[in-house]
Amino acid sequence: MAPEAKCTLTPLFNKIMSMRKVAVFILILSLTAIGSAEELEGNYLYKVTTIRAATGALAELLDWEAQLKASEYFDDAGQEQPLLMRHSQGDQWDLLVIVPMQSWGGYHSDAAAQKRSNASAKHAELIADGQNFFAFYEDHFAYGPPWSKLKNAYAANSFYHIEMFKAAPGKAGELLEQRRMENDYLASTGQTQNMIFRRAAGSDVDVFTIGFHRSLEAFAAPADVTAEEKEQAAIAAGFKGLSDISFYLRSLISGHHDTLAVKVD
Repeated sequence: MAPEAKCTLTPLFNKIMSMRKVAVFILILSLTAIGSAEELEGNYLYKVTTIRAATGALAELLDWEAQLKASEYFDDAGQEQPLLMRHSQGDQWDLLVIVPMQSWGGYHSDAAAQKRSNASAKHAELIADGQNFFAFYEDHFAYGPPWSKLKNAYAANSFYHIEMFKAAPGKAGELLEQRRMENDYLASTGQTQNMIFRRAAGSDVDVFTIGFHRSLEAFAAPADVTAEEKEQAAIAAGFKGLSDISFYLRSLISGHHDTLAVKVD
């Protein structure tokens, strides 16, 4: 081949190889995202309670929660201990309490209800003490990932990004799909995916997600990919492009609460 011909073809060859590299990168990571989707959402039922402490009573509220966990209440009630997340910045609640229910039928069976009633009677004084530290609380019921997956993610991480969304009229299904698309994008760019919860009953939150991270630094760390790879990942996930991710989300919601939280041991 003549030298001038080689010089002409080299840029084209490099461009083709670069495009193939990006395509393979997106394909591999997208398949990884698809494979882990069943761990990120599901049909396990949870009771999720947001609590705002009475003025000046946050320390007392946290101490009371610690006493409740240390007592025999949960064993007596036949329940696993809930997961507790303390607000760091963002929304107005101070404490998020996630209680595993599994299903409506199982949780409200006569035997299970009687066991909780007996436990409440036995620990009535301790339970009543906690009411002094609540300014406000709200219950939400949602379907989410298997309890074992949620519990393991909580145990392995100490920093949480919680986003709660109220869907625009008629957009709840599309909002849920958008959260799945964003998870695909996160996986394709090497970032932590979010666990997805969808409304069963209770408050007006239609979908909420929790991202589990080792620390604030891990959460804030940028994706270790190029701008071109981010753009291609967004398109592969179903968005028009990288800039469309947030704009599309905003078109589907009428309300949004964003919270950073830490573990309560």
